[in-house]
Amino acid sequence: MLYSHSNLMKNGVGRGAIVLIVSGFICKLFGAMFRLPLTNIIGIDGIGAFQMVMSLYSLMLVLTTGGVTTTLSKLVSQSRARGESGKIRGYLRISLYFSVGLSLIIGGAFFIFARSIASVQGIGGNYISYRLILPLLILGSLIGCMRGIIQGYENMTPTAISQILEQIIKFAFGLLFAMLLGKGGRGVFGAFIGITLSEMLAGGYLILYMLTKMKLPNYDFSFVIKPFFNAVVPLSLAGGVLPLTHAVDSLVIVGRLAIAGIGAEVATALYGLQTGVVGAILNFPIIISLSVAMALLPKISFLSGKGDLEGQKKVISTSFSLLWLFLLPLVFGLMSISSLLYPVIYPSAIKGYLTQAVNLTMVGGVSIILAAIMQFLLSILQAKGYYTYSFLITLIGGIVKILIVIFTASLPQINIFALPLSNIALALIVSILCLVKLGSLVKVGAFEFFTPLLASLVMFMVVWIFIRALEFSNLIMLLLSVILGGITYILLCLPIIKSLITLYLGKHFKREGKNE
Repeated sequence: MLYSHSNLMKNGVGRGAIVLIVSGFICKLFGAMFRLPLTNIIGIDGIGAFQMVMSLYSLMLVLTTGGVTTTLSKLVSQSRARGESGKIRGYLRISLYFSVGLSLIIGGAFFIFARSIASVQGIGGNYISYRLILPLLILGSLIGCMRGIIQGYENMTPTAISQILEQIIKFAFGLLFAMLLGKGGRGVFGAFIGITLSEMLAGGYLILYMLTKMKLPNYDFSFVIKPFFNAVVPLSLAGGVLPLTHAVDSLVIVGRLAIAGIGAEVATALYGLQTGVVGAILNFPIIISLSVAMALLPKISFLSGKGDLEGQKKVISTSFSLLWLFLLPLVFGLMSISSLLYPVIYPSAIKGYLTQAVNLTMVGGVSIILAAIMQFLLSILQAKGYYTYSFLITLIGGIVKILIVIFTASLPQINIFALPLSNIALALIVSILCLVKLGSLVKVGAFEFFTPLLASLVMFMVVWIFIRALEFSNLIMLLLSVILGGITYILLCLPIIKSLITLYLGKHFKREGKNE
């Protein structure tokens, strides 16, 4: 175990993942602080229109950029491992041609047909905001390409800094312009002006970083076209599967709940409860799995390019240990305090729905743990070059998820719980199919697996009993529960935590000694 954790710090996956985890939580915090005052500024109708525009923009951004960033991270790290660093400039050029070109086509369509798209969604007066999707997609493509190149060097800090810059500028200028332009569609447009400015600053920072810190030799990009497209097409399609299933959920769920005897107004509220309230809270642990997966992919690609099978096994084992150690207490902690948390955060929205929110959190917590495992395994598949297989198994999982929602949401006993149950099924199917392909490459020590799991279960039970044993205000009980749960988990996982801290500090002081 000691050697394994030492290897984690040495190879940089742990450091990169922690950088991204910290930046992810900062970004989530700014995102939450942005939405609350924005709702007050532009009104409930305005925030509804904002969400409609944002959902389409997010889907288009995944299609134009998501696969490109992952592809570049994989191909750049592989080129470094094979001593073919000259190819990196070629990959950058072809990725910019592809991503920016696709953004121009899709963004141009939104610009031209903005009125029609807004009318179809029932927010015709907000069409002007759709026209900002054009510059946003172009800027997003530039940012995605540069992040992919930099991450291919296993350097996650520029990505983290650019993400934080995005959130800070969006928070400041998005709220400012929304306030200046007022409620409704004008305020929505103001918020998107702020988002556009945030993308410009983040892109400017990454361009400056690449010009000053990275020197890429000239290379004829015609030699890298085939490997680039072999990766980017299936990865982009795979990245679009989950957003597409969520879009289908939003289209069918109210109708299926109606069959279960639930009225349209209550059905809409339950959908909002699952996606906007419970989903928003449970998205926090996903930051951990996304960060570890993002840091893991270039490292596995690098080791795979060098043919170092044992190195891959060690990195996978230790990276999963890091993911497991941080993920489980956060998920189980949120599950245990959910009855206190929702009334504090959503005092008005949660009225009448607290029991459903707590129950959805319990089921959703399981889906989040499985989704984290799925993301981890998919990143290994993609790092190993199994692009088409990655897309196909994601597609299979997505189809099963949609079918489960369609056939079970109409059952009164299941109703809205069809959504988290379908997420569990998707994650299970994809994870199992990943393991079938990866085989013995993925191995985790029993101690590293069961210690955080058992510690989290004990922590959950301790907090659960504590909440029901005492009666104070929700806020005081919430704070005491978090402290009690944190102490319980740390004490039970002390052997793992102590070895990580000792080895990391030992490595740090050893480096300092050499510098002196």
